[in-house]
Amino acid sequence: MPPHWRGQLTTEPDAKGLLPSSWTSEGKDDGDSGSWIDRSERKITQFYQRITGTVPNDRIAQALFDEGQALFAQGFYVEAAVRFEQAGKRAADSLLREDAYFFAGESWFYADRYPKANRCYDKVLNRFDYTRYLDIIVRRKFLIARYWEQVGIDIPLLLSLQFLDPSRPRFDTLGHAVKTYASIRTHDPTGPLADDAVMATGSIYFRKGRYGDAAEEFKTLRKEYPKSEHFRDALLLGLQATLASYQGPAYDGKPLEEAREITFQALRLFGNELGEEKDRLEELDRQISEALAERDLALANFYEKKRRYGAARFYYRAVLEEYPLTMAAQRARERLAAIEGFPDRPPNYFAWLESVLPSDRRR
Repeated sequence: MPPHWRGQLTTEPDAKGLLPSSWTSEGKDDGDSGSWIDRSERKITQFYQRITGTVPNDRIAQALFDEGQALFAQGFYVEAAVRFEQAGKRAADSLLREDAYFFAGESWFYADRYPKANRCYDKVLNRFDYTRYLDIIVRRKFLIARYWEQVGIDIPLLLSLQFLDPSRPRFDTLGHAVKTYASIRTHDPTGPLADDAVMATGSIYFRKGRYGDAAEEFKTLRKEYPKSEHFRDALLLGLQATLASYQGPAYDGKPLEEAREITFQALRLFGNELGEEKDRLEELDRQISEALAERDLALANFYEKKRRYGAARFYYRAVLEEYPLTMAAQRARERLAAIEGFPDRPPNYFAWLESVLPSDRRR
């Protein structure tokens, strides 16, 4: 109740009998504490529970839970899931509510209703921070995500809408797989499947041509899970994804620099294990050096065309010093010789105008 209302309301109804007796001058409602807004929200929740028959009652919740267990044991998984969810809604005891939603997820899982199972598992993870079912739920969610990935990877987004298969989402099956992998890493970042989830997400992005996103996922795996069994694959696929995200010498060269670093790391850590792949990486390293040299050469050409020969010489020399064995170095050497003796800056053709203008107009 807003403070300025206090003292204006009494426990007695007004002259017309319209004042609710629960409004008191102390601003309290049957012993409730907290703000006026909080009490109002509780009243709305309680009213909704009364009219829908979902007022918390552990006795009713336990009976529904027991029914669900009996149905589950007989293999009636859909019916069991319904009972468990009802028990979760009616339970006041947090442990009973946690058990109910977990077993609802298990029932939907065994009924091959994976979207509903995933929803119930998320309720457990989001409402019970230290749930004792974490390991089981993570394994279940990984299996669900893997299934959705395999089903949805070749389905275009616009064709992914479906209403006949209850084992996958109505729309964007692959997108739900990615979200489920992310949920695994969020709720169990140090668990045994966290790196698998990151690797799977990166692989999805790679196969769908989202190379920038794929490179970030592989980079995350290398940084946060250096002991992962996927580390080597994350290096090699991350290298390909990083190079594929490079758009050319006119664009940002950061992908090239990262690719060169990844190549060096791969050769240093796994050079003796790569076999023929080692020769390919060494050739790739040469190509990356060539591309980096081309970037500096392009800058030098730009300044040369602007007749800013000092800046052009700077970049031509940088190519010679940093990438002496590249084809770009040979072209840089030729251009340096061609512009030898040229002034660093173009001549000022308007110098005569400055001489005739007053000194205060030159500023």
